[in-house]
Amino acid sequence: MAVNPKKLRPYDAPARRRTPLIPDGPDAAATVFLVAAIVWLVAATGIGLLWAGMQLFPDQLSLTLSIPTLSGTLDIVLSPATVGSGFWNAIVFGWLSNAGLGAVLFITPRVLGQRLADERVGAAAAGLWNVGMLAGLTAIYVPSIAATGTLAEFPLPVDGVLLLALLLVNDVFWRTGMSAGDRKPYASVWFFGVALLGFTVLYAVGTLVPLVAAGTTFSSLVGAAYARGLETVWILGVAFGVLYYIVPRATGNALHSSGVALLGWLAWAAFAVLAPLASLVDSSVPFALTQAGNAATIMLVIPAFLAIANLLLSVRDRWALLLSPGTVQFAMVALAFLAATALLEALSALGSVRELIGGTEWTTGVRFFAFLGAATFAFLALTDHAFPRLLRRDWRGTVVTTATLWATFAGTAVAGLALIAGGVVHGSLMSGGAGPDEIEATIFWTYAVGGAGLGLVALGGFAAAINVFLMYTEGRRAEYNVGAAAAAPAAAGAEL
Repeated sequence: MAVNPKKLRPYDAPARRRTPLIPDGPDAAATVFLVAAIVWLVAATGIGLLWAGMQLFPDQLSLTLSIPTLSGTLDIVLSPATVGSGFWNAIVFGWLSNAGLGAVLFITPRVLGQRLADERVGAAAAGLWNVGMLAGLTAIYVPSIAATGTLAEFPLPVDGVLLLALLLVNDVFWRTGMSAGDRKPYASVWFFGVALLGFTVLYAVGTLVPLVAAGTTFSSLVGAAYARGLETVWILGVAFGVLYYIVPRATGNALHSSGVALLGWLAWAAFAVLAPLASLVDSSVPFALTQAGNAATIMLVIPAFLAIANLLLSVRDRWALLLSPGTVQFAMVALAFLAATALLEALSALGSVRELIGGTEWTTGVRFFAFLGAATFAFLALTDHAFPRLLRRDWRGTVVTTATLWATFAGTAVAGLALIAGGVVHGSLMSGGAGPDEIEATIFWTYAVGGAGLGLVALGGFAAAINVFLMYTEGRRAEYNVGAAAAAPAAAGAEL
């Protein structure tokens, strides 16, 4: 007699597989980091648009809210200063760092031919990082609990959570690398290793120095060097690693020269560490240290152009891919912004130029090229390549992909060039003794054009998020080979 399944008691039914609280499947950690990165890209560009508006109409858009508490009132301040801090922290620690950490955990097992040492630890790190980011970004708008310093405004408990997440990612990365045996590490792993260690040390220093020397000249100098180090060591370092993986993989060609890649890595590791010394501009700092930092900033052109030449030669016979929307287009735009950033930073290190543009919008414009140009397009190339594999979807370049590319490119170019040109004009007016009204008018139009550019970048970030959503909901189910025997990008052919 057939048994009616509806009358089965709960303990007679087959046991259901429980979903673990912390995912441990292949690429679980990379997926969490990269999905969070796309969310932060949308949030950061939205905050940036508000910040640009506040530069133009500070009185109309500024706001202070007082919330009653048991011990008094808590003021939430929306001002050009707090919103600007929120924008840069959301870009650097929300979008770029999530994407960078996700890139490390996605690429490393593929070039080493094995799974991560512990997916759960990596996924836990992703959770900690983003919970800490939400708390830290909220705290920035509450001056009574926020810390001080460029890219160091998070309270100490938040810094502790983020530092713990970094240590966990380091643990997974280095254990995976050491378990690879005699397998020769690929160029991307060289960059990731230095960038991760540098990021962890920089974050620890940026947390501890303001704590023990708040309000001193030493603290402000270290803070400036810390912010510069995040750009040269962490953001651009991990972007180099991503591009060295993405270009050979997307084109199906072998890397042109491992020797040139090694030379570029050695030059970058040496000069990127010294470049932050250029920020130590004070009479208490030996002149030789500052000059060493300026020289290193200029010399960073060498690893940048070695990488660009090496990767362009790796596209040989596949130039037609530049006509198709997707990974290769994003990577080539990243290389163009990388060249522009290296040249502009080198120009900024020259004494006569530094005197002209010091304290102007030039620095912000160059930072746009570095963060929203070179690094952002490197990570957009990664997400375009990685998400179909992470979500198991067959998804090629679409109209939304093209919209992401052109909106982000046009917005970054317009905003960056407007701020750079505005900085030159601003510096020239100050050296010529122009009045405050003339200088204020120049700054107004500079930020007006820059704000329009940020609006396009925000549109590009929204398009990137829509693309991932459509990929997951509309893309055809597909499987990709992620076997342990897969070859590194230096040997083309494996589908990863």
